[in-house]
Amino acid sequence: MWKGEHSVSVPSAEPRSLGDAAYQRLRSDIVSCRLEPGARLTERALAETTGFGISPIRDALTRLDQEGLVRTLPRKGYQVTPLTLKSVDDLFTLWRIVGPEIARLGVRDATAEQHRQLIDTFEELAELRHTRDDDSRPRAVQAAETAFGVLANATQNDYLISIVGRMQTDMARIWALTAQSTSPIPDLGVDREWVSMVERRDGDAAAATVRKSLAEVHGHALRIFSRWPSVAASEITPIRP
Repeated sequence: MWKGEHSVSVPSAEPRSLGDAAYQRLRSDIVSCRLEPGARLTERALAETTGFGISPIRDALTRLDQEGLVRTLPRKGYQVTPLTLKSVDDLFTLWRIVGPEIARLGVRDATAEQHRQLIDTFEELAELRHTRDDDSRPRAVQAAETAFGVLANATQNDYLISIVGRMQTDMARIWALTAQSTSPIPDLGVDREWVSMVERRDGDAAAATVRKSLAEVHGHALRIFSRWPSVAASEITPIRP
């Protein structure tokens, strides 16, 4: 992902403080669903399991609360923000509103460096579409995140960049959960035509293609989660072995 004052990014791999390190550890655990959606958290328990002190853990939880990844439970500690069928539906609905416009503006306005990076990333996605090894899915997810990060940064619109960063974080949790399904969410159907659209900077065509692909993935995601064992309890949680 991209770094900078106004960019979609992930936390630095080199934390500047114990608070940063605790934040990165907890954020990674939440995004990967190692800390499950809906899980109850306390500062003391997290300090014991991670080895960080109470103060760095408290700082990390404050930042995660601000990001919407955890929520404070008065006098009870914290909770990893749950995922529900409605929240998944709402997230995809937002993607279908914002995604096509990000694609249109990003493809059109990308700098030469961003344009080259977009081409490389979509070429990788097109190749991964025909790869079926165990590593292809996480690589495709990462490549798709990178592509939308570049597209968002290329718009130079701070509001869109901020929105995409939040949406990508929540989408990562959905991908982590669907990896457990026997019917995983399909890829976005990226092929050489996507690469061609980027090469010729056809923003309108890119927007139309992204709109169609997101609609298909949206429907498929809802079908998967509607059959999820935990949906009856309103919150989506990982499948127990």
